[in-house]
Amino acid sequence: MFRSIRWTLQLWHAGILLLALTSFGVALDVAMGRAQLRRVDAELEGAAQVLANGPMGPPHPPGNDPRGNGFPPFGGDHQPGFNGNGPPRGPDGRGPNGDQGPLDNRPHFPPQDWWTTVPQDALRRLGENEQDQPYFVIWGADGDVLRSSSPSPTVPFDADLAKSFAASGANGIPQFRQRAGFREVVLPGPFGMSVLVGKSMFSEQATLARLHWQLFGAGAAVLFVGLLGGWFLSRRVMRPIQQISETARSISASDLSQRIEVAETEGELGSLAKTLNETFQRLQTAFERQVQFTADASHELRTPLSVIHSHTELALNKERTAAEYKQTLATSLRAAQRMKSLVESLLVLARADAGKWETQTEKFNLQSLAEECVAMIAPRAAEKNVTMAKDLTPVEMDTDRTRLAQLLTNLLANAVQYNREGGRVELKVVPVGSEVLITVADSGVGIAEDDQPHIFERFFRTDKARSREAGGSGLGLAICQSIVKTLGGTISFRSQLGEGTTFELRLPRSGPKGET
Repeated sequence: MFRSIRWTLQLWHAGILLLALTSFGVALDVAMGRAQLRRVDAELEGAAQVLANGPMGPPHPPGNDPRGNGFPPFGGDHQPGFNGNGPPRGPDGRGPNGDQGPLDNRPHFPPQDWWTTVPQDALRRLGENEQDQPYFVIWGADGDVLRSSSPSPTVPFDADLAKSFAASGANGIPQFRQRAGFREVVLPGPFGMSVLVGKSMFSEQATLARLHWQLFGAGAAVLFVGLLGGWFLSRRVMRPIQQISETARSISASDLSQRIEVAETEGELGSLAKTLNETFQRLQTAFERQVQFTADASHELRTPLSVIHSHTELALNKERTAAEYKQTLATSLRAAQRMKSLVESLLVLARADAGKWETQTEKFNLQSLAEECVAMIAPRAAEKNVTMAKDLTPVEMDTDRTRLAQLLTNLLANAVQYNREGGRVELKVVPVGSEVLITVADSGVGIAEDDQPHIFERFFRTDKARSREAGGSGLGLAICQSIVKTLGGTISFRSQLGEGTTFELRLPRSGPKGET
């Protein structure tokens, strides 16, 4: 299963989607948690600031009354009609002239007892559960609880924090702390006191827990939809690959005509389908040529075998003269030589394909070798009334002499064979730097433009009927190309139908060593 491309794509898609959803969920959960904590901290700090300042505003030292009368803000004789601020007033609080004037009817306490004015339910909120109600505690400088909300919570006193507050005074920095399921803030109060305000985080934790489940549910739904979409997407992506596989399986040696529907594939798969179709086409062409070659080779081998068989049988049926026996043997010899030539051509190509074509290098003069090849083809040229011309420059070579002779002989033989009566064949050798340029030109029938891309292909014939009559097997130029490649050179040609063909060889003067 894990070797399947579809399952691999699906697993990668699921992993990436799960990672993205998990990252988003964690980031959102952290952001929501921090936002809730900031909100709670702001509420707690605001309530603590109110308590630390006292219900009548921040206390002032005696003799520094902000009203400028020299009385302490919480001092004076606490008696009806007298508030320590101006002349005596009546029971209704009015002055002698009936005016109220600057009157402060709030109760006055000693400054150190300001906390007594803080109600125990000062932070209580209507409509909230008891466990969600905020609470406060006011400690004295010695750590005694001076005031606390009701019901009184059990909150430990931090002596070190109280000392730091006492040292810094009212400028002390609020200190936040997490204690079990509670969030608390401690502020410095007047006269060395410490004020703590806190609340249970149960409601916020429950909200976060609900958020967790909501994120989990939404993530699971998105993951399910994503996996479902990924499955259909992978099926769509894999459909062309399945079609390619089915088409490839349907192709066999007996039926190579099947092709992949390129119209149903796109992008890289479309390129793959085109490449496979081209491969199938080449394979089909190769099989067709192999079948054709098998038929041609069978015909070519059967013809000399039939000649040998029939002449031998006739010679054995009755007594013949010595001349007749001699003629029979000569005919059989020519048939055997023809068959041997075909077999040797097949062996040459087979060795070239297997990379086991041995080369034996030696130093020689190319001019002498070319003259020998021309002399070898001359009788055949004379029979067809073809003129042999040569323009040979002496060139020293260090390559496989036998293969080069076979190459020149094949090209000259083709030039004579496919030439017209009274035509001309010219062989030219010219040194070009470290290479040598060999040209074989004829004034023969030429090669049709449609056939030119195929002349180096094995088993190819431009005129099958005439080739059979001439004994050709369609292997000559294929062998020439293999020889040129083995010797490290190149071969090219130009041809015009009805005017002739010219082959050009470029070979290094020093050929390859050893076995190719």
